[in-house]
Amino acid sequence: MIRIPVLPLPPPPGVELHPNCARCTALCCQYVSTEIDIPTTRRDVDNVRWYLMHPGVRVYVEDTGRWFIQFMSRCQNLGDDNLCRIYETRPQICRDLQPTSCEFALGSGDLHYFTTPEEFERWQGERVRRRDTRRAARRTAARRPAASHGPIKTVRRRHGAGKTVRRGHGAGKAVRRGNGAGR
Repeated sequence: MIRIPVLPLPPPPGVELHPNCARCTALCCQYVSTEIDIPTTRRDVDNVRWYLMHPGVRVYVEDTGRWFIQFMSRCQNLGDDNLCRIYETRPQICRDLQPTSCEFALGSGDLHYFTTPEEFERWQGERVRRRDTRRAARRTAARRPAASHGPIKTVRRRHGAGKTVRRGHGAGKAVRRGNGAGR
């Protein structure tokens, strides 16, 4: 679980902030992330390992299943007080982020968050193990014969067409099929 630091101090005098922003350490200004393709091949998996070999690089998977690479890099316009020094002219991406739907307000929402190649390799190994277990179970189920009600035989009667008779489970009695004509 990721712990989010909280600022205990109020904002400087004359600065109005949303209560969430006033208590946050400017999480949204501490990194840049961009979406990446879901790793589906060995090469993709190896690339994720390589990303994680670099300091300050993280990979995470949102609860929507979308994958992202994250570069830990504090915004150059963020002051020591965690306030934006170019607030009035900040980029649109900063303007679009709402303090009621950010990481501080809602939590990270990440299914997985990898900070080292070893964390990713452990997760990938467990994922492969679960996949192989499911595949083996499906193969085993496919080899089992379907439930049978016994052999089916066609029996000739003296005065009529052939009737199909199916042996019943356990009782060994013949069960007649047909409309009963020729009895």
